[in-house]
Amino acid sequence: MPISPADAEREAEEIRRIYAEAERTIIEKIARRVARGIDTADDSWYAIKLTEVSQLRREVEAEIRRLRQADREVERVVATAYREGSTAAIADLRRVTRASVAIRTAFTRANEDAVRRLAQAVVGNLEATQFRILRAAEDVYRQVIAETAVPQVLTGVLTRREAAQRALDRFAELGISGFVDRAGRSWSLESYAEMAVRTGLGQAAVQGHIDKLIENNRDLVIVSDSPEECEKCRPWEGRILSLTGQTPGYPTVDQARAAGLFHPNCTHRFGLYVPGLTRPMSGTAAPQRYEERQQQRYIERQIRKWKLREAAAITDDAKRLASAKVRDWQAVMRRFIAETGRIRKPSREQIGKAR
Repeated sequence: MPISPADAEREAEEIRRIYAEAERTIIEKIARRVARGIDTADDSWYAIKLTEVSQLRREVEAEIRRLRQADREVERVVATAYREGSTAAIADLRRVTRASVAIRTAFTRANEDAVRRLAQAVVGNLEATQFRILRAAEDVYRQVIAETAVPQVLTGVLTRREAAQRALDRFAELGISGFVDRAGRSWSLESYAEMAVRTGLGQAAVQGHIDKLIENNRDLVIVSDSPEECEKCRPWEGRILSLTGQTPGYPTVDQARAAGLFHPNCTHRFGLYVPGLTRPMSGTAAPQRYEERQQQRYIERQIRKWKLREAAAITDDAKRLASAKVRDWQAVMRRFIAETGRIRKPSREQIGKAR
């Protein structure tokens, strides 16, 4: 197989961590700026806060520049995934090709062009988040300021700090969200970044494998087993596909993709299929493992959510509540791991450290 899902997950997890850290830093900057002078008795606080929008913009733009520094690393790992896919295809070919038959192994200009297109697509998806990050930060900052002027605050039902905390809690609850993929699915910032990189690496590995097999006049591949497959992918495990559509009787890779195989975050790959030589697969379904994985991801998201709430806290009560919720969900995770025997991934529970 061209590249293991674990390899793609490690690289994607690092990008998720970088984006999660940026999100936390932005939320903390907004909370600290809002809290500064909020308990003053007069109304000068409102005017001062509104004049600080440009300062906040500069701080958020600095975070975005840090995110852009990861682009070069993304380009590198996409190229690595493509080359590993190509290398795995060569290994497949060598296992089934007579020594007297030459195998095309050179990394061609066409391969370089393919890597460039794949890397640009992933980087482009990440860069598309950056304008929304800036806009979301400014919008929530203005909203928090506006909500401290509502009638409940003016009549003394809520303190200005309590009103601001309510608005900050809503922002931290959702995070920077609204990122939509090509299928119309909506993602949070960190999840979108992770999905974009993991999907891009998987596509690069698959394409590297495809290109090298086609260069060597091979057309049939077999879809791998994945221990945590979803309902979309399960029907395709062990299926034989045609790369070009030139072999009658087999669905094509494009048809499998259209039906859901290789969807965002998919962990399936494929290898060369040789009739009479490649052993078929059976009994690969593992729906319970998939459900457990989804449950673990849910618990991880809850831990991260409450850590964001903690970062947004400007009252003692909010800090205590968020801290207690983090501990509660961490306890849920410990019980879940004990019951299922799965491996806990502490890095997925982190949102980075504030700078």
